[in-house]
Amino acid sequence: MNIEDLPPIEKVSAAVHQAWIDTKRAQGITSRPSADGREQMVPYEDLDDDLQELDRSTVRAVYAAIQAAADDDGDGDTGI
Repeated sequence: MNIEDLPPIEKVSAAVHQAWIDTKRAQGITSRPSADGREQMVPYEDLDDDLQELDRSTVRAVYAAIQAAADDDGDGDTGI
């Protein structure tokens, strides 16, 4: 598997962020400020770039894990 075959990081990051918001709301949480007080429970496109980067880094880590699992040679060591 090639990482290029996966959906664009930005598109998945927005979906991950929305899933996070949905989970928080289901838990009764309606506000989640960042360490410096900026609200994070807003649409992905409304986040500042550094907050979007948190979602991007999550997606990159998952993509790396997918790549490692796909490259696994069957010895049980995924390289993660």
